Amino acid sequence: MESDLDNTVDEQAAAWFIRLRAANVSRQDEASFVQWLEQSDAHRKAFDEISALWGDADFLKGLTASAQKHGIAPRSDKKRFIRSTMSLALAACLVLTLAFSGQFRVLINADYTSAVGERKSVRLEDGSTVMLNTDSAVALSLDGTQRWVELLKGEAYFDVKPDPDRPFIVKADHSTTRVLGTHFIVDRRSDGDEIKVLSGRVEVSENGHWKEPVVLHAGQAVSVNSTALGQPEKLDSALSTSWVDGFLVFENETLESVVNQIRRYRSGMILFKDDSLRAMKINGRLSIRESGDMLKVLQKTLAVKMTYLTDWLVIVG
Repeated sequence: MESDLDNTVDEQAAAWFIRLRAANVSRQDEASFVQWLEQSDAHRKAFDEISALWGDADFLKGLTASAQKHGIAPRSDKKRFIRSTMSLALAACLVLTLAFSGQFRVLINADYTSAVGERKSVRLEDGSTVMLNTDSAVALSLDGTQRWVELLKGEAYFDVKPDPDRPFIVKADHSTTRVLGTHFIVDRRSDGDEIKVLSGRVEVSENGHWKEPVVLHAGQAVSVNSTALGQPEKLDSALSTSWVDGFLVFENETLESVVNQIRRYRSGMILFKDDSLRAMKINGRLSIRESGDMLKVLQKTLAVKMTYLTDWLVIVG
């Protein structure tokens, strides 16, 4: 079987799995597959493991990308194909409408944006600096008696020039952070905002409420969601702030935590096949500047198996 996938057993098994679900699989393909399967126990084990992942929705999505890459389509009868195509088309239109409406709002309102895997530093007219983390966007309003920044998506680090007469205010999805001059990070996530203070002092409140703000000092963080403003906690990990210096620094972190951070800097999906690896504790440092190579560096450092089914789908374990 011709394939431009790397010639490893797992990747061969994945390629065969995709091929056998194609509409145009031939008797020769089936015979070749049986021959490949009987060559060794490793081939049979690899194919069984790939088949076991078939129920995983993320894995199916990745295999679909692989199938498109190799120019093959899933097996289906004509009527079912027509019905499913129409349903998928309607669903895709809805998803795209929702996705692009959100993206359009960000693009139309943003003054500065960063791409996936990119960090961008912006010096403001008041002398303050905003550094955007990967896939982030901000809108600015520096006129008047207050300096306003809206974090439209992603994460940003703020180095605020002191000005007692003009407070610096950052609004995210659920939180509003007010400072006079300090260094802090605001991370806008799907499940809430997180504010982390590197130096100085900030006041954090739920959007629209200044009655009882939480005061954070250097080395503290707080989470804010749609229902509550949390209590200040100690920043006990460098992993959430080290991106400012261009690295992901981790000490006694789980492999799952590190992989979750790497996901933010690359397109595609990373799945764990061996769940026991999630809790593996590791130490190290990865350069964000080479975001596309972070997984490969991690693989070499830990000697952990990573299978690249496509550039878009990587399986750990």
